[in-house]
Amino acid sequence: MLKNQKGFTLIELLIVIVIIGILAGVLIAIIDPNAQQNRARDAGVQASINKAALAAGGFVSAYGRTPEGDEFYNALSNVSESSLGACAAGGDTCTYSVNGNELGLLCDAAADDWDGSGALQCWYYYEGALGAGSDYRICARSYGINLGMFCFLSSDGYMSQCDEDGNNCVRL
Repeated sequence: MLKNQKGFTLIELLIVIVIIGILAGVLIAIIDPNAQQNRARDAGVQASINKAALAAGGFVSAYGRTPEGDEFYNALSNVSESSLGACAAGGDTCTYSVNGNELGLLCDAAADDWDGSGALQCWYYYEGALGAGSDYRICARSYGINLGMFCFLSSDGYMSQCDEDGNNCVRL
């Protein structure tokens, strides 16, 4: 008498486990955890720049001019002024850090002055009174783009990806 048994043999189960293991290995190799983390940090940097740009844009709408360094800094919440002390009255620049979204991992004293401001790359950077006087830009270093940065340019109203000098920008 032959029995009709339902189920899988040990060989069939081992083959399925090996195939799943190979697929998992390929998937882990494709999804680079460091790249994913850098993309997430870059999204946070872009969000911080957008919030600061909204504050500066509101100031321009209300007063018809770009804010000075201290006015820009005082309009933001959850920020810390940089040790460079550039957020002063009468000045058109400001370097600051966003609490909870610091760029400290990128701080490199040897790579000083990425935009001619004297500001280190580990700070967010605001520069006002550009062009027609009501234009400004806000920049910060990118985690995922080697020697790259994100800049919001008020003249075109878009976030751009720029080189380490803040030039050669491409709209995102």
